[in-house]
Amino acid sequence: MPLDIWIGLLLCNLAWAVNPSIAKRIIQEIGPQHAAWLKYAVALAAYAVVMAGRRLSSRRAGRRQIALFMPGKPGKDIGAVILIGLATCFVSPMTQMFGLEASTAVNNSILVAFEPVFTVVFGWLLLGERLGKSHFLSFFLAIIGFLFISDVFATSAAGRQAQAPAVGHGDLILLIAIAGEAVYSVLSRRLTKLYPGPMIFGTAMLVGVILLSAVILPWKGFPAWGRLSLTGWLAVGWLGIAGTAIPYLYWLHALNRSLSLGSVVLSLFLQPLLGALTAVVFLGEPFHANQLIGGGMIVLAVTFQILAENRQAQKRAALVFP
Repeated sequence: MPLDIWIGLLLCNLAWAVNPSIAKRIIQEIGPQHAAWLKYAVALAAYAVVMAGRRLSSRRAGRRQIALFMPGKPGKDIGAVILIGLATCFVSPMTQMFGLEASTAVNNSILVAFEPVFTVVFGWLLLGERLGKSHFLSFFLAIIGFLFISDVFATSAAGRQAQAPAVGHGDLILLIAIAGEAVYSVLSRRLTKLYPGPMIFGTAMLVGVILLSAVILPWKGFPAWGRLSLTGWLAVGWLGIAGTAIPYLYWLHALNRSLSLGSVVLSLFLQPLLGALTAVVFLGEPFHANQLIGGGMIVLAVTFQILAENRQAQKRAALVFP
């Protein structure tokens, strides 16, 4: 993978790493529902402003203009983008915010390491990619790691209560959110070869914001704007623009330029360490042995999976070029 892509992915993961801690702050001020809605509403608004500026610049220069959204023609492509919008821009933010409310930003950050495992599973379910024994072993190890993070193996209920507040069901909800994020990588991989990345992401965000608005606004109304402090407003701006719109667009660019989906997803390993460190330092959240063991097992599972895939790729290459 080109060095500039790795640097860009590093910056994306730096932005994503602080998202759980920032989202936790927004949830404390306006609740999980409005935090989820604002995340993508602000991201969509930022995307529309930037793309409108690009279109105006292209028009003046006489260059081809990129549409903000995909045409709504029936077919599997628009269906795939709608599925991305449903999974990544609706289910994922909703479950992430509710999961964060019940769990910790530390756990959210560590569980991101689970995403490459979901990527392989969804590649099998949605794209028909084959699964080998190494994939099943990796998935088993990752599940054991998740149970450690959720303190299932703590010695007593009192020990669990003392180590981490209200984890368990919150972690399970966070796992659903991470699965939704994996759908983005799996389905976007093929689409980036056919359509500009901004068009794919813009359409997915539009679907997500429509669904979020249809569910949250009749349920909770608009956010109580007066409850947002200056820090809260800055957090909303970061989460929507620097933490969502910019890195997600770059992620599509990296998928398009990389030969391997796995090599791009591998960069997600930066998030658990950076995100957990951010939550410990800025939120004062606990970080205990079970979280360390669980995170290590998930990373080990994905590393084992990647090494097995590399060996298979080398064998195939040897057959083609003896």
